[in-house]
Amino acid sequence: MMTSVRNAQAAQSELPIYERPESLAADPALAPVANLCVHEAADIDAMRRAGAFERWAGKRVAIFAPSYQFLTRTGDIHHARREAALENCRRCGLEPVLLEHLLEQTGRFAGSDQVRAADLMRALTMPEIDLAMPIRGGYGMTRLLPLLDWSVLAEAKTPIVGFSDFTALNLALFAQTGRASWHGPMLGSFANPDRFALERFGVVFGDEPGPLAWRHGRAPKLPDWARTGVHALEGTLWGGNLALVSSLVGSPWLPEVSDGILFLEDVDEAAYRVERMLLTLLDAGILERQRAILLGDFAGANNAWRFPGDATLARVFDYIRSRLPERVLMVSGLPFGHVPHQATLPVGVAAHLTLEAGSAKLTWSSASAVR
Repeated sequence: MMTSVRNAQAAQSELPIYERPESLAADPALAPVANLCVHEAADIDAMRRAGAFERWAGKRVAIFAPSYQFLTRTGDIHHARREAALENCRRCGLEPVLLEHLLEQTGRFAGSDQVRAADLMRALTMPEIDLAMPIRGGYGMTRLLPLLDWSVLAEAKTPIVGFSDFTALNLALFAQTGRASWHGPMLGSFANPDRFALERFGVVFGDEPGPLAWRHGRAPKLPDWARTGVHALEGTLWGGNLALVSSLVGSPWLPEVSDGILFLEDVDEAAYRVERMLLTLLDAGILERQRAILLGDFAGANNAWRFPGDATLARVFDYIRSRLPERVLMVSGLPFGHVPHQATLPVGVAAHLTLEAGSAKLTWSSASAVR
């Protein structure tokens, strides 16, 4: 999960190198695996009048900063962005509760490790809090994992939601306590919210938006047996940001999941780096132990492309597919990741995946979801 992966040639153009028509003609493998970079700005007032936020009204949300602050280009705290996101939360009926050290800045982090860990513990154990949500990701969550009191968190009841760097807590919480959590928007996502993302976010408050359905992308190729008919499977749904998942291999923070449904995404990681991280999971035996691997958005993966035949996301996916047993499904196009059009997914609950004629559908029991 790098902040930028661009070579000198791409930096001289307004378009990423893989989007240039001449580049695509030279190497068709540069075509997007799936079109997930869509954004329909949410009309919050209209959605509220239509009753979209009835279950949200009055929900108290603890806001904390376990990794980075919102920062301007000069490194100052971006107060305007934070306040815009908070105001949109309130317009949705939520009541943000700001943790004590939310506005601290120590080097590149939002406060010292000890301060951030204390705020995280407080957010998950405060009375009368309906949800704990970080302001953003970045880097820093893995530094906090050894500082947390897992016996206390095992008994805590407050649901949590987040993505990106927050994947480390999603997975560690499941590994250490067996508790489920939500992988989805953070406070920053509310600064300019997407309609689809808000509709799917309601699951954290008990909304029932229906099955999550999407079209399988053009890569990787499905095995012959999965191209026709209806195929259904069940497994524990888990995953998150690929860089975080791969970084936890061999640590006590990665849950041991067999026969699961693993979802993965990343941003600004060159295709060859995506391959390297997937190979870590493959060589560790993690991928082959799953029943399905669901791939979300990998924005920027093709930006490092330099010549026809160079690594592209499509080639990486096809290569990893070739190394897996045919029984393991590998489906792309899942609408989640570092994109506005983002679904909220549970981590650590039983889910049901159906694949039919190139379309996928994911469901889970509301009774078993995070509460």
